[in-house]
Amino acid sequence: MRRGRSRSSLLLLGLLIASIAFAQGTAQGSPGKPAKPAPQIVFEASALVASGLTSGRTVVWFGVEHRIDTEYSGEMAQHYGTGTVAADGTARLDLGHAVAPRSFWVAVDLDGGDFVVAAPDGYRLAKPQKPAHLEVGQGSKADELLDERPYLMGLMVRPKEGAWAFAGGDGGPRDEDGKNDGHLRFALDKFDPLPGSPAAPARLQGNDLWFVVDPLTMEISVHQGGIAQ
Repeated sequence: MRRGRSRSSLLLLGLLIASIAFAQGTAQGSPGKPAKPAPQIVFEASALVASGLTSGRTVVWFGVEHRIDTEYSGEMAQHYGTGTVAADGTARLDLGHAVAPRSFWVAVDLDGGDFVVAAPDGYRLAKPQKPAHLEVGQGSKADELLDERPYLMGLMVRPKEGAWAFAGGDGGPRDEDGKNDGHLRFALDKFDPLPGSPAAPARLQGNDLWFVVDPLTMEISVHQGGIAQ
């Protein structure tokens, strides 16, 4: 698992932390066979357990934590990773530290594209008023993700193919125009592949899943086929 800088918390949490979440499952039932349940995430003191996934296949993890200490200074951490789903349809992500109360977590079933977005109990899942949007590149130029916010972290998943991470700020190395001008542009083909994934594609597809987080305001949006949900 790859993650940004983080530090352990001494906050004592209960063994099991409730959560709020939204999920999407695509599997349908058949006569004599119940439909597969939508994925869920359960929070433990220093780990997450996702269920409702395809056994033996790949789960993709994405998380953003924003901690604020007693002096009101903030610390942000991003988490990306992949794992193999157990025979019972579950997957576990061990963090090695207490789950931040202000955090978002995503688990995606790479095989079918089912996913769940969750936050620890007591924290809201807030959507931005103006989410990022996608733009088709002209000529040989790669397609892009555009936004007017100063910094974003995110994940793109193409079911059955791979997953790619991105993060950066307006005017930074990942901003295609390189200017601090209120226009943040990420080129799709420069995203970072997660383990087991090929190099990032240059073109969007209709089944792509996007999870975009503003770590400053802690807002999250989910895009499917280029449309914010």
